[in-house]
Amino acid sequence: MIDAHYLFLMNKKPPSLFLLSILLFFIASCGSPPDEVTLSECWETDLQWLADSLPGLHYNLFMYEPEDTLLNRLSRLEQNLDNLSDMETVMEMTRVLASMHCSHTGIAFWTYGDWTAYPISVMWLDEGLYVTAIDAEYSELIGSRLIEYGVSPAVGAAAAMSEMFPATNDVVRRTRAENFMMLAYPMEALGFGNVDSLVSFTFLEAAGDTVIVQFEAVDQSTVNMESFHDCESVILPLWLGSDNFYWFSYLSERRMLYCAYNSCALMDDYHIDDYVEDLRECTDSSNIDAVVVDLRRNSGGNSMVAAPLINWLRELSENSDIQLYLIIGRWTYSSGILNAIEISEIPGVMVFGENTGGAPNHLGEVRTAQLPWSGLSVSYPTKYFKRVEGEGSTMRPDVRIPLDAGMLFEGQNRILDAIDELLTTYE
Repeated sequence: MIDAHYLFLMNKKPPSLFLLSILLFFIASCGSPPDEVTLSECWETDLQWLADSLPGLHYNLFMYEPEDTLLNRLSRLEQNLDNLSDMETVMEMTRVLASMHCSHTGIAFWTYGDWTAYPISVMWLDEGLYVTAIDAEYSELIGSRLIEYGVSPAVGAAAAMSEMFPATNDVVRRTRAENFMMLAYPMEALGFGNVDSLVSFTFLEAAGDTVIVQFEAVDQSTVNMESFHDCESVILPLWLGSDNFYWFSYLSERRMLYCAYNSCALMDDYHIDDYVEDLRECTDSSNIDAVVVDLRRNSGGNSMVAAPLINWLRELSENSDIQLYLIIGRWTYSSGILNAIEISEIPGVMVFGENTGGAPNHLGEVRTAQLPWSGLSVSYPTKYFKRVEGEGSTMRPDVRIPLDAGMLFEGQNRILDAIDELLTTYE
């Protein structure tokens, strides 16, 4: 008989009928009696699929790392299966795929086991990991820096999670890590936290005080979380002033027209043509030295939506003395980065901000398949998009101004301040 342990996932729940049928099929295909089949052999079917089947589905799994890299790492994992729990095996498989550096190539590890997490959300800023949301009981910790995760440095925990995500640049890995590093089962498998006991989190407040709070992993739907967007002590900066797809503000004291373009999509009640016409009227009727276009929140959509905006910027470049500036950042992706490149190529445009998470040259048109034993979903790209010469792994600003705590929690607009200083050199 198969040990009952093999019929349960890490959360002690029985596998789905699909997984059970896969096990029975595997046993039958092996031609072996049930008591000769081990859990390691079941996981080996998933490893074999990654080695044999995934390369044929993928656009080019060996675009950045040779095939031997994948085979050697899968082989080492196979030899160590008897020493790993189910969740540890899942995370190690995920790590192996991520090490091939092909974007959109990974395992949906977060679907394995219970969806429980510690009631904290963080963002990886220039100075470290900062709390952006937390159980409302501890709302005073919003804006503090998370320095320890259990008995380990919090940045180390984030770095461990970042290794689970395939990417061509570090920006993507960091933003993915901050979103998943509070998931209890995956983090325990990586050596951080314990799903069966309270875990201590250590925070450093702005005043320099250290606060330690113990949390248990819980279903997030049961927690009353407070976000920094709604926290009374937080002063939101201009760039977070609206979630509209596109909006603008005339900053008379700066003699600047600030144009936010947050999504490559049309608003229902405000067409992009009307938006551009309003921008044109503002520049015609106001005292303006600079137009700033902010794409740092733009994760994509339809790149053609921005055509009227980009054409207007070209007109300004050709027919006025107004200085043009572009802001990009970690959340600039997909069509957002295509539009950013178009704007940056307009004569006279200077780019500020951070390296983009999106890559000008990237793998895309993603599909999914299921691993034969575990049923876990595996994503893989089927097309390569090349927009620029060279590696094109990120878009870099002319003037790098990284996102820091003051820019997120204290209303500081450091990029606009830097543009103001630059404008004085033209006077």
